[in-house]
Amino acid sequence: MNAFDYLLSKLHQYFAGTPFSIWVQGSRDRHLQLSYSSVPKEEADSIHTHKPDEVSFHAGVDRYLYEEQADLCYLRFFFSEEGQAVVVRQKSDSSPISLTSEQWEILWLAFQLFVAEEMIETKSQEWTKLLQGIHSISATLDVESIIRDIIGNALAVIPAADAGLLHLYDADIDRLVPKATVGFHNTVYRNFKLRIGESIAGKVFQDGQPRMYRTHPETSQAMIDLSQDNFDSLNDAKALHSLTGLLCVPISLEQKRIGVLVLHQFHQENVFSNYDLALLQGFADQTSIALQNARLYAESREAYQNMAAISEQLRVKHDDLVKRNKIHESIKQLSLQNKGTETIVKALGRMTAKQIFFADWLEQRYYPADSPILFSWDELSALLAGKRHPILVQLFSAQKNRQQSCYVYPLTNGSVFLGCLIILIKERHLSELERVTIEQGSAVLTLDLVKKQSLSSVLYKRAHDIFQELIVSKGSELFERARGFGLSPHGDYWVIYAYLSRSHDLSLLEANIHRLVTRWKWDFASSQVLTYGFHNHVTILLTPSSSLEVKEVIERLSDAVQEWELEKEVSLSIGAGSVVSDLEQIGKSFEEAKKAAHYLANRGRSGVVRYSDLGINRLILNQSQEDIDAFIRDVFEPLWEGQEKYQELEHTLLTYMRCSQSPQQAARELHIHVNTLYQRLKRIEELLSIDLHQPADLLKVQLACHLRQE
Repeated sequence: MNAFDYLLSKLHQYFAGTPFSIWVQGSRDRHLQLSYSSVPKEEADSIHTHKPDEVSFHAGVDRYLYEEQADLCYLRFFFSEEGQAVVVRQKSDSSPISLTSEQWEILWLAFQLFVAEEMIETKSQEWTKLLQGIHSISATLDVESIIRDIIGNALAVIPAADAGLLHLYDADIDRLVPKATVGFHNTVYRNFKLRIGESIAGKVFQDGQPRMYRTHPETSQAMIDLSQDNFDSLNDAKALHSLTGLLCVPISLEQKRIGVLVLHQFHQENVFSNYDLALLQGFADQTSIALQNARLYAESREAYQNMAAISEQLRVKHDDLVKRNKIHESIKQLSLQNKGTETIVKALGRMTAKQIFFADWLEQRYYPADSPILFSWDELSALLAGKRHPILVQLFSAQKNRQQSCYVYPLTNGSVFLGCLIILIKERHLSELERVTIEQGSAVLTLDLVKKQSLSSVLYKRAHDIFQELIVSKGSELFERARGFGLSPHGDYWVIYAYLSRSHDLSLLEANIHRLVTRWKWDFASSQVLTYGFHNHVTILLTPSSSLEVKEVIERLSDAVQEWELEKEVSLSIGAGSVVSDLEQIGKSFEEAKKAAHYLANRGRSGVVRYSDLGINRLILNQSQEDIDAFIRDVFEPLWEGQEKYQELEHTLLTYMRCSQSPQQAARELHIHVNTLYQRLKRIEELLSIDLHQPADLLKVQLACHLRQE
């Protein structure tokens, strides 16, 4: 029995059935909060609606106090800095309050134990979040990424704050400038620049002393010297009239201050404490260390892995202590026994007595296999974009003329969206037991999916190695390896190479690779021999049965490109090699597909292109874009000197080449007389120092015009 249950049992015993309510004010709370009522609200409005007056604790006040007002009795209990509690009870002639000193002491001790348990749980959560924050900061080489994560991690550790800014000192302009923000509009980056000593952040940077403000008046007074420009910029990003508190600590590197970390309170009911200030300072110190050691991350990787392993062990032990219950153990056993996704989802349904489905985003499939399709994948993408918390969705069936509510729980691994649990409900909320069950199941399901994805990555690496060995093999060794794939010596073979660019998040890239491989294995199941992903590309080996199937594959690949462009996560450039009829030519098809894909990627283009359709562009596949741009510039530069004067001539030349040097057709498209065209061409030859009747000059200009239009 926990402290609160023990407390309730004693109050029911002492009050003999008389209605009562409990109000608690913790060390972080601004006001008393209703924690419990012995009867439903509609049957005891006076106890619910009559909030007790708040009495500040100070030296000389007893640990408990009895008061009466009108028809209510107040039993007050004080716990020094931890807060206070008030038991509100209706007066009753049949059961008057007459507690012995021992009973008062028992109740006070029960409240004290309850407050202590709450504090222990809060501290435990803070440590968990702080360890996660340290892990996040230490797990990347990207300094910019570290800076972006600072505010989010600080807000996770200090719940009384709901917005924040991180300023770093810019020596070039001698100002503190925002580098990361949460809760403010991005316009704050444009003009907000603090002088040293200006406002709260400027003073903290100047003297290195942390500062804490708990009310709107004292915060406003501390910011009174903020310049008008900076005030307007900050107020545009977040209305300052709602600012009720602020924490600010310096960020130092050894003895040198490099910035400040500021947390703001706009809407939270809690108050900042000295502990929060110390915690924020510790977080800032960890941040400075992370920034200093970012360049040494590679050398420290082994030490970091050991620390991460210890942190994971602590997390597991902590979870065992806090959540040691039947639900947790049952779900954990499912994971340990490798029961699989469908088994876990069905177990969650049994435990909650609800219909639960899982939409696997990476593999684009529902579990259980016979689940109704409640959402299309496009709908899920739009519904859960950027979401990390469950959302309530109302579904309406026009055919059955009825409405259905469901909770959608997104499952993520860092920045990677893995899928979501869909829970059909009749009420508008889940019970506490159901919520805990779903959250525990979500965690186990996420681990199972990550494990499956990691295993797939290992298999992809093995498939890559085997395929590379195949395409470089010759003679009997080639036939031996081909038999391992089930390939005949003289079949038709075709290689597709898909290159993913514009993806800087490695975890997200790996997830996208897995999605593509899974989809294309299904799409091309009838002819695909091997499909795998490696680093930032996907390779497919096909055995097409006809030219019609080749055309169908190209169309499906084009559809995939269009769908991925809509998501705006990565750019997909796909190359297709030639269809070859000999095992030894598979390597040739692979190289062609790779070159075609890189041709698109090097030009910043997505889409699908066959190597055979590149035409003259094959001659420049190995040329860098810089060389191509330099060639175009060398040809057209005389026309670019004085853009207004020669723009008409440049347009004339491009049109003339596009019309295959037909003067009549070019004149019609330009809406000029053919003699005017000849005059312009003469002027172009003079400016470019060429003779369009000379094959070498003509070829140079034709190639430059072609590259301009690519």
